[in-house]
Order: sequence, then structure tokens, then C-alpha cells
Amino acid sequence: MLSAGRIGDKWEKRCNTPIQGTGSPTAFAQGQALGRLGDKTIPYEEIVPCPKCCQTYTAPVITGSSKVFVNGLSALRVSDLALGLSGNFPLFQGSPKVFMS
Repeated sequence: MLSAGRIGDKWEKRCNTPIQGTGSPTAFAQGQALGRLGDKTIPYEEIVPCPKCCQTYTAPVITGSSKVFVNGLSALRVSDLALGLSGNFPLFQGSPKVFMS
């Protein structure tokens, strides 16, 4: 079982640490909206080829649970992926009390 991903949870560090920015308008865990497939991070600095080594980007969630759905969309869990400019990266922080498969 994996922790549920929510607005405010952290993704793997890039130039800085992406934070989940959008989620369900009606489903919550510990008062924070649950993340879903297609939801996005808040703008963060993404690694890109130098000379400009970081660029502001908003990454969409591209993987989620195949068994748990929130508002008809796959639920976000720790280890699910977002699509960054330089490749996919995982969610590493989630709910300490809500778990799903």
C-alpha cells in the first residue's frame, strides 16, 4: 500500500523541490485535496541543458492507481510519476494516514 498524494506534497528534487499544486475539488486526506492523474505541480525550476540550467515549469501527473479513482481519475500515490522537461520524476511525500493500492 502506498501513501495518498495530496496538494502540498513533495516530488523528487529538481533545481528546487516541486510541490503538488492541483487536486480534487471534493476528496481530501487530512484536509488536503487528493491529487489525480493530470493534476499539476506548482511552478518550479526544472533542470535543462546549460548555459540556462534551470527553467520554470509546471509538471503534470502521468501515472496513478489502477484501482483507486478520485472524481473518475486515477488517484496519485507516493512513487507515481510527473512529466518534467528532463524526464519523469516520482512523488516522495504523501499522506501519513491514507494508503491505497
